[in-house]
Amino acid sequence: MCDLVCNKDPCFCWDDEVYAPAEDTWLAWRLLEGLPEVGGLGVDVGTGSCVLMNVLARKVDFAIGIDINPCAAKACKLCSFEAALCNSTSCLSRPADLAVANLPYLPCEDDPATCWKWGREVLEHLKVKKGGYLVLVWSSLTPEFELRGYEALRVEEVSLGFETLRGAVFRRL
Repeated sequence: MCDLVCNKDPCFCWDDEVYAPAEDTWLAWRLLEGLPEVGGLGVDVGTGSCVLMNVLARKVDFAIGIDINPCAAKACKLCSFEAALCNSTSCLSRPADLAVANLPYLPCEDDPATCWKWGREVLEHLKVKKGGYLVLVWSSLTPEFELRGYEALRVEEVSLGFETLRGAVFRRL
């Protein structure tokens, strides 16, 4: 059962089941803010509290948050954003013009490689239009990965002591 607490400006909601915005979220926010308006479809993969939808919706014609958690979908709806409940990007019928993925990597009871398995799978299936943008946030604790078919336009890092958060804007080639 969702017991969401909501903030109004920017609008986002969280509870014990929905990740509250933290340093990684605000890194993704800054990267999104730096992008031009692109129009078309915007997708927040693993939308969680829905906070990134506040920026995404200003950059595209239609924005949707995707999450496997019903409480995250409810958070989006409480903030008047569109949401889809699905366990992958397979619920999208067309490629995105702009996608943001701040995928879960912590906390993790298993080893980091196992935790990132879901993130890798999402990135493999995420479809971004040629010339479209992907904003991605990950941890230095995440195993190395290769993102084929993209060029990095901007990279930022935030040191948190035990880990470094990395965020990047990629453009689809």
